[in-house]
Amino acid sequence: MSFDVNKVDPLLAKLNEVYSGTQLFREKMEAWSLLRDLADGFSTGDIAEHELQSYVATIAESICAQVASAGKSYSPEKLSEELVALVKQRAATVSAARFMAIREKMRTARQKAREKGAGLSIL
Repeated sequence: MSFDVNKVDPLLAKLNEVYSGTQLFREKMEAWSLLRDLADGFSTGDIAEHELQSYVATIAESICAQVASAGKSYSPEKLSEELVALVKQRAATVSAARFMAIREKMRTARQKAREKGAGLSIL
């Protein structure tokens, strides 16, 4: 069974593209982890827009330096723009998933309250 990484995780797909042809698997996974953490922080409001762009630009510069040492060339500015868009996309997905989880908990709590014959108080 095969699956499309681009659909499952576009951020990882981009890193796979940038790091392809190199032996920098550990570095790719570290970058992926950092970018996911940034997306989580951005989705909760812990990281502001300007901070996100600054952090991603720093990560993009590091990635470009790493792949350059393996003989590949990639523009840090272009990569930074692409990664910021993907991090924001992931943050939106995380926020939507969090919202849906809250909605499901509320639905379940209401259902349990109905079964007990009591009303549900949100307060």
